Amino acid sequence: MSSNCSECGSSKEELIPSPETLARYQRLLKSNEAPGSAETAYVRTVTSKTAARLASLDEDICQLRNRLHQLEAERAQLSEYHSQNSAILSPLRRMPSEILAEVFSSTLPSFAEMGGKASDIERSPWILTQVSSRWRKVAVSTPSLWQKVYIDCSFDATMYPPPEMIQAQVERSCPLKLQVHFYGSEKGDSASQLRLFEI
Repeated sequence: MSSNCSECGSSKEELIPSPETLARYQRLLKSNEAPGSAETAYVRTVTSKTAARLASLDEDICQLRNRLHQLEAERAQLSEYHSQNSAILSPLRRMPSEILAEVFSSTLPSFAEMGGKASDIERSPWILTQVSSRWRKVAVSTPSLWQKVYIDCSFDATMYPPPEMIQAQVERSCPLKLQVHFYGSEKGDSASQLRLFEI
């Protein structure tokens, strides 16, 4: 029973050259010499068989890649579904509102951290209202989260944050006392800046 070459898939009997041809072939692999007719016939047999085997391997690889792509897509979809279901079991969903409010309080920035031009909406407590309807309800109904009011008119005489956000904080902080840090600007209209305190 004949066996096949592991590299090209040919029958080993088909590839066995004469000792002279084989010796010449070995020298050709390591040089730029021109092959004789016997070596040419042998090399053509080898290249023909290896080309066929390469084509077969390429087809197998293509099929495996397609299968891998299908498996990865299925895994991504299943992972998302798993995450959605795991979220239902999250302890945060069962956490009492009072404890959740305490956790929220620990996220509040200091006045020093509130400075700068970054939008207040990206910070606590504003960001807490964007997570879920429950978080929004707890955050809005916790006055202590809204006590610190930072007003800065020193950037190009433009008020930061805008008046509607300040008004919302004032309303949500009731009945607690406000802690206000105000930075005015000589560039702006002092009368309009002072009108802020009429809120």
